[in-house]
Amino acid sequence: MIDLSKGPVHISSGPSTNPNSLCMTIISMTLGKNGKVIWMTRKLPHSEKLSDILGHHTEKEMNRMMIIEFEDNISGKAEQIKKIIPSLEPEDLLIVEEWCESYGRAKNKDSKLMKEFVKLNNNMNCVITSNSYEDASGQKRGFEGWMARGEKSLGDAYRTVWLTKIQEQFQKVMITDGDKQKIVNLTKKGFED
Repeated sequence: MIDLSKGPVHISSGPSTNPNSLCMTIISMTLGKNGKVIWMTRKLPHSEKLSDILGHHTEKEMNRMMIIEFEDNISGKAEQIKKIIPSLEPEDLLIVEEWCESYGRAKNKDSKLMKEFVKLNNNMNCVITSNSYEDASGQKRGFEGWMARGEKSLGDAYRTVWLTKIQEQFQKVMITDGDKQKIVNLTKKGFED
């Protein structure tokens, strides 16, 4: 769905786009290709959703995943994995869901941490997500008037991929990566082309 071979990705998601399901879809694809996953998330989704998207994986595949729920303390929880990140291989994935709060400015220390992750290992697949916000200036800057959190500080380390809702299409979402756009369907089992 998203080409991770081009380097670290910052998914900036608009309202009602369900970025959590996209994260779990990327995780599922990585596990299916024998990759290891470190999944940092503010809050784990309910068990039914986890089961729907990741439940088909074997115990052996699931054992290749480490889940860290960080709530409001991403910096404190990150120390646990900084020693592991350098050992990740190109097929492995570090995914940080909601790396910053969905209101106000992104904290400078959190932006620095996201850049540090990439510096620790530039061979692994790395995906971070945050919620887009509307451009309050009225100038419609950014992507269709939406702005990515921390874009100024992270723009040199991550490329921004936009996740936006398609008007009047309840189960469809647009993924925009540079000049490429792809419509994906949201199903009970995650995102599908």
